[in-house]
Amino acid sequence: MSSTAALVELGDRYAALGLGTAARAAFERALAAAESDDPVPARRLAELALAGGDVEGARGFAQAAAARRGGPAARLLLGRAQLAAGELAAARFSFAQVLDSPGAAPLQRARALLGRTQVALAEGDQAGAVATCLAAADVLIGHAEAPGRRAGEVEADLPLLEEAVIVAVAAGCGDELERRIDERAAVGSAAPCHLLRALVRIHRQGQGELPPDDAAVERELELALAERPGSRAIRLRLGERRLRRRRDDAARLRALVDLEALAAEMNAEPAGPAESVDLARAFFLIGSAYADDPARLAHSEKAYREGLRRRPGHAGAANQLALIALARGDLGSALEDIELALRIDAAHGLSWRSAARVLEASSPGAALPGLVGRILDAAWPGAGSAAGPVARRLVTAMAEVTRGDVLAGIHTRGHRLKNLLGIAAARARSARKLVASGGAADLGDRLTELERDLTGLYDEWAAYLRSMQAAGPRLEILPVAPLLAEVVGLASAASSAGSVPVELKLATGLPDLRGDRLLLREALHNLVANAVEACADGGGRVSVRARPVASGGAPVIEIEVVDSGPGIPPADLPRLFSPGFTTKKSGSGIGLAVAERAVEAHHGRILIDSEVGRGTRVTVLLPTDLAAFVGLSSLGGGGGGE
Repeated sequence: MSSTAALVELGDRYAALGLGTAARAAFERALAAAESDDPVPARRLAELALAGGDVEGARGFAQAAAARRGGPAARLLLGRAQLAAGELAAARFSFAQVLDSPGAAPLQRARALLGRTQVALAEGDQAGAVATCLAAADVLIGHAEAPGRRAGEVEADLPLLEEAVIVAVAAGCGDELERRIDERAAVGSAAPCHLLRALVRIHRQGQGELPPDDAAVERELELALAERPGSRAIRLRLGERRLRRRRDDAARLRALVDLEALAAEMNAEPAGPAESVDLARAFFLIGSAYADDPARLAHSEKAYREGLRRRPGHAGAANQLALIALARGDLGSALEDIELALRIDAAHGLSWRSAARVLEASSPGAALPGLVGRILDAAWPGAGSAAGPVARRLVTAMAEVTRGDVLAGIHTRGHRLKNLLGIAAARARSARKLVASGGAADLGDRLTELERDLTGLYDEWAAYLRSMQAAGPRLEILPVAPLLAEVVGLASAASSAGSVPVELKLATGLPDLRGDRLLLREALHNLVANAVEACADGGGRVSVRARPVASGGAPVIEIEVVDSGPGIPPADLPRLFSPGFTTKKSGSGIGLAVAERAVEAHHGRILIDSEVGRGTRVTVLLPTDLAAFVGLSSLGGGGGGE
């Protein structure tokens, strides 16, 4: 094996393990050592840059690969980078070159057709989007039916098949795609028809085209597994869906048993990078299932460590291990796991919060500076206590923990007010009924209004209290597009006669979130409503955008709310998330605090960038990886139910 090929293989292994920085370094060394006509290292760098949201880097490396006789693969990457940059005409041309190339493989042709679909959707060409999307689906299904294809090869195509389903639903042809799948199934197609039908229904339900029916989707997955009993991808997906049933102990136990059997099977076989990632995911799911039972945290820890051993670049899993150690009072192990998480990703906000909790739980005294030094050195080797920016981040995280404790107290004390509001609303209903029976219509109308106002206040306060809870959210699969469309619609309707336009821009192929719909809707609505209010007096605009970004593991959804309002003074920025702080004459000061707590409950982050006279950009980062987080959010602190 040549030195270039060995470096590329090393980079591939790093990338599969989620070690993006190491992968990039290996590919850059391969590019420097490669022959002048070898396109592979440049292609790998383009793929890595594209996954990380570096559009300019992806475009540059793809152009370099094309110049090195990269062929359809390099042209395809170039088209994807151009599409991400909004260069629609250039992207259309690059995809056309792939389709016109006689050497393009079926999967490359399918990707190019999906790219053309995304271009057509961006241009508002619905007919063109439907035509190219269905053509891509036909290519993929035909490829799956090709004689001689092994089961493992079909398994490797499943991510692209799901991408085609997502794009088809976005293009409005999910019904037609499902009809074509049914036709293939009727003639005994070798394609994974039941799995495809399940995926179509999941995403059509997410878009509101079909009513929610988890039982039907799970039934299709079970039929898909019966067709392909060795399919690890289907078993993982089925196990994850069953683990979502928080109140169905039988389904969760069944999922756990199957996932443990799957992990044992995979563990007994030689594993390449892709198999290691699947095995790590199985262990993370097992760990999440055990974490729901405080008596079985040792089993959860063992599973998470097994997963992390196979995917050492997963900062979220290392942080969950720290939370488990904190829950059992083992500060030494918690500190070691926090150091590991920060060495993997020094920007991982949840790890900084866990680091703050370790320090908070430590005995005060001479040892504390040493603990701080260890934490800082993990994030910034050699920095120690002199690391200015990192030290400030640690102090900020400690302040956030303190504020979280204050909010937990607000949650406890607020129950009395919530209960009083409920009693008042009940009494108002009774009075209205008595007055109505006596014929005092005017008084009855007044009491009806009182009932409406009190009920609304009760609902608002209950949502606020729920956001303040430290206990984890109620998880379900949440398609991003309909959630944001609902939020934008509510905020637009609330503005004065729609005087502030709100633009919604969604990247195609958005993965689903796992979370509590009510909590996330409340958080996002608060952010968008704040942006609309900021623009109400000056004729400004609001833009809401969502896209997936790489995170070293499962994708993270990045949601941006951008307004052209007056901006926020620098002195106010540190206080924005403090309960009761507001810059509005009639504001309550709880909207951003609610949003922050809801996002934190989903292991996400909120970032604010604002300048007076320029406007404000709020960025919400939400992880999509249920396996790394589900079941562990309650380990971060106390809190009781409502």
